[in-house]
Amino acid sequence: MDTKNARQHVVDVTSHLQNAKNCLNNALLSVEKPENKQQIQDTINAVDGALRSATTTLTHYEGDFSG
Repeated sequence: MDTKNARQHVVDVTSHLQNAKNCLNNALLSVEKPENKQQIQDTINAVDGALRSATTTLTHYEGDFSG
């Protein structure tokens, strides 16, 4: 049974998004074809947006501050 509250789940998502961004940045360093580079960059931009949104959620979150 999962004992995490909603805020803790959002913290987890934020961490996973940051890890995904790091992996994508590593992929960007090794990509060769320009079209693949653009696809990876577009994905990084989308992850950045999700990361900003999750961070904003945490900043404005009310209640559930245990843990």
